[in-house]
Amino acid sequence: MRESWERQSATLTVTQAQVAALVEPAFPGQTLTHYRLVQGGLSNTNIHVTLSQHSAPVLLRIYVRDPAQARKEWALLSRLAGLVPVPHLHLTAFINTVLPYPYAIMDWIEGERLEVVLEQKLAPKELQQMIRNIGQVLARIHAMRFDQAGFLDETLQVVTPISIGREGLLSYLQAQLDGVGPARGRLGPALADSVIAFAAKEGALLDSWAGPPVLVHGDFGGSNILIRQAGPGWQTAAVLDWEFAFSGSPFFDFGNLLRPPLGSRTDAGQALEDGYREAGGILPLEWRHMTQLVELISWVEFLSRPTCGPKLTADARAMMRRVMNDFAHQR
Repeated sequence: MRESWERQSATLTVTQAQVAALVEPAFPGQTLTHYRLVQGGLSNTNIHVTLSQHSAPVLLRIYVRDPAQARKEWALLSRLAGLVPVPHLHLTAFINTVLPYPYAIMDWIEGERLEVVLEQKLAPKELQQMIRNIGQVLARIHAMRFDQAGFLDETLQVVTPISIGREGLLSYLQAQLDGVGPARGRLGPALADSVIAFAAKEGALLDSWAGPPVLVHGDFGGSNILIRQAGPGWQTAAVLDWEFAFSGSPFFDFGNLLRPPLGSRTDAGQALEDGYREAGGILPLEWRHMTQLVELISWVEFLSRPTCGPKLTADARAMMRRVMNDFAHQR
């Protein structure tokens, strides 16, 4: 699904001289031998870099979409090192003389994006083993807990509290879908009103979640999960791009991962749940319906952005209809 979406910000054009100047403080005296743009992300600019005297490639990550989120991502990469597979940071720079954006240089992790691996014809047992491993990694991410839900600052403290129950769901949807905002226009008045009414009726299910707020990756999908083969199976090589992370319920990450095509496989959800529980994660009986409810927030957030292309708009409309239809037939 995501691979057809339009970028949310323009890809930054950089020259060889600029790349060399940005990398030089981390690897002084070395010569830039090659660089190329990396596919996958829809917001920032990522560049694969090879150097004359460094045995492995590195990644140059330039924070174009929201520079203010750079320090938060760096703090999370440092905090999670050794607990979750994340890249090692070689250099971070919020201010530089080359470009008007912060940037980081980190290890290049060998592996395939999950969205690419899912295009292969994997045997059912092979797919289940891979998704179970991802579930185990996700449980380790969610093991980082907070006193309250909300958005994080660069010290990983909650600075803007949010509600993750029915009240928060309904107030967000009403704020974005009532009136004349872009989300209402893209969704259409009839569907927008239906979504609000649905959330008012079913949203109380979210209040039954008794667990503490956890670290939510915020974009835990096929482009940010690197997979590689390990012996007869697959393992998660790295979880990338933490700029959207916040404190919330685990259902946000489950919803992102279980969007099509993975969510269309009935065995994938069970494998994900099995791996998550094996690694100590706790889920309520109706976690899948809770996941569908919080996904409404994600889809409306996409529609509320200044730029939302027609493919993303069509997917958002279809997925919100699907959520309401599933509830009508399954609950």
